[in-house]
Amino acid sequence: MRHALILAALLVGLTQVAVAGEAERFTWTKDKFGYVATGDPKTGEELAEQFRCRKCHNENGISDDEDVPSIAGQRRTYMYKQMMEFKSGVRDSEDMYKAMRKLSSDDMIHVAAWYESLEAAPQVGGQKLLVMKVCDSCHDKDIVEEDNKIEVAPILRGQIRKYLEASMQQFKEANRSNDLFERMQSVSHKLTDDEIKRLSRYYSAADPQ
Repeated sequence: MRHALILAALLVGLTQVAVAGEAERFTWTKDKFGYVATGDPKTGEELAEQFRCRKCHNENGISDDEDVPSIAGQRRTYMYKQMMEFKSGVRDSEDMYKAMRKLSSDDMIHVAAWYESLEAAPQVGGQKLLVMKVCDSCHDKDIVEEDNKIEVAPILRGQIRKYLEASMQQFKEANRSNDLFERMQSVSHKLTDDEIKRLSRYYSAADPQ
């Protein structure tokens, strides 16, 4: 009887997580873009201090940890979506969930505006691959729209190399839960592990010392 109750509780919990994740899946609308644009960098700076964002992302938004992304100069729209999905549990990260559950939606647009205003780390660069044309066709645009499906891709240049590599592997293996239209899964699935390493090296900043 005890085992049956435990199993039932687990099943209910899993069902609730699945339903919540589906219900909170973020999609873009014109109104949301307008709302995010109202974020104030100065207010965001104060909130970043209050909520200790700098503990992991540093004062300048440039990471020195291969497991933590640099967010200086990143699109505020992209950051807002990620923060919303960390808070809802659609994107899985215990640390980011704990941080984001304290922030309101208004807090998030200000924090995103602050980090967007900071100077990004310089890109290392190097030998280009043909597939980079595909990468840049989305990641160089502020908004990606196809078949009435709107998405915002992150800026890749100046990112942490290991973080980029790990992210692409997650997409390739279909382990990234917030790839709404499965665009990144489709692209990454075609890449070899060597291509992923070379792409990561090209777009990244110098490795943290």
